[in-house]
Amino acid sequence: MIVAPQKELRRALATTNMIESAHSVVRQTCPGVKRWRGAGMALRWTGAGMPEAGKGMRRLGACRQLPILKAALARHHRGDAETTGIDHRARAA
Repeated sequence: MIVAPQKELRRALATTNMIESAHSVVRQTCPGVKRWRGAGMALRWTGAGMPEAGKGMRRLGACRQLPILKAALARHHRGDAETTGIDHRARAA
């Protein structure tokens, strides 16, 4: 059973567009890097590109439901998955 706020949050997070957009901006900010020297270097460059990506992003439409997501993730992490109210059989919108 999914209540309306959860449906709105599911619809907002059902696609990977936000992540792909951020990765695209990071790729544009570091085109000159030809040889990646370890994970630390990749993390530094990604960290440098994310603020640039953030400038072009709009606010998440379901931002008011993020506390619901946080609480559900905390319950799931504690092992209370059956009490989260999440229907694991449901398909993304």
